[in-house]
Amino acid sequence: MPNPADEKILDVVEEFVCPNQSEAYQTAYRQWRQRKKNRYAFRFSKNPKEAAFSENQSVVNETPAQAEQFALHSLGILIGTAMVLCLVMENVLDKLAILIGGKLGMHLEIMYWGESRYYGDERTLFFFTMALDVLKLLLPALVILFALRMPAKIAVPLPVRNRIQLMYSVAVMMVMSVGVGIAVVSRSAELEKYRLISESSQSDGYWIVLYILLTIFAVPLLWELLFHGCMFQALRQFGDRFAVGAVVVLAVMMTHDVHDALRIGLVTFVISMYMVKTGSFLTAVLLRSIHEIYMFALFEIETYGGIYSLQWWVVVLFPCFVGALVLLITLLRGREKEQQQNNPSYMSLWDQASAFFTTMPMVITLITCALLFVVTLMLGG
Repeated sequence: MPNPADEKILDVVEEFVCPNQSEAYQTAYRQWRQRKKNRYAFRFSKNPKEAAFSENQSVVNETPAQAEQFALHSLGILIGTAMVLCLVMENVLDKLAILIGGKLGMHLEIMYWGESRYYGDERTLFFFTMALDVLKLLLPALVILFALRMPAKIAVPLPVRNRIQLMYSVAVMMVMSVGVGIAVVSRSAELEKYRLISESSQSDGYWIVLYILLTIFAVPLLWELLFHGCMFQALRQFGDRFAVGAVVVLAVMMTHDVHDALRIGLVTFVISMYMVKTGSFLTAVLLRSIHEIYMFALFEIETYGGIYSLQWWVVVLFPCFVGALVLLITLLRGREKEQQQNNPSYMSLWDQASAFFTTMPMVITLITCALLFVVTLMLGG
């Protein structure tokens, strides 16, 4: 760990490197961090011949650790506020929308126990739940994006820098999705979503295509935009290890379902790791969609296995076998050398987490999600 007392010129922004990103990305990232009014950027420079200085909203931080803590605290407030907004959209907006819809003649009803959370016309239910999912993910993502004011090239970097790692990531996700999915699919909160797809689309092939596009591609895109877009990119200035850990914790918190917590945590961890290795946001979207496809296939097996068992197991297990074969070949050939990240941090991982997760909005989010975990466990049995 660098020693701020060393008698040498220190500039934490210039020391930031991302070996799996282009030079254009790194230049744009440094420029974003150097903006004078950017309170969410960790920056500190010191010349032994001059006084130490920092320009974080006119707050002078005499050490890089203090500057890092200030930036983490600011991001904790911003991201925590976005998470609170997400919780409000999910747990308050639905009830308000059903109340208004009832006045307008829509046949929708919310329940707090049983197999389904909502009751009513199947197609109306599907678009109602899809609209809620879109709003609860899109609005918080826009809040973070607007506040951070990140250029698109660093908020959602698109070029794939390592195609071999992209291939590995697909194999890992296929194998893990089957393993974890089989264990939890019968108790997952996702069953409601996939049940709506099946029941709402039986009469018309056009509808099932639309539903699958929305559920398996559109919603995962918005989920990744929230968690692995500019939120992840802003957190990686404190080190990729912290960024991955923070995003995994936040994703697990926002599931607030005990049956899905481990699944979502593992999926988010794999996505984060391979997004770093490939350098592309598209990796995150691709892997999330693959996982959703597997969960939908496993739901169909769970529901209609007696009729479609052979076809569905071939669809699920054959790609999984291919993925396992790719991983085995990779292990036998030996892992390729990877460039290591060298993002300087002047705080321990525990101190970073304390500065980030102890802000008031984050505490509210943690407590609310913990209560929702308990409630869903009690109601779900």
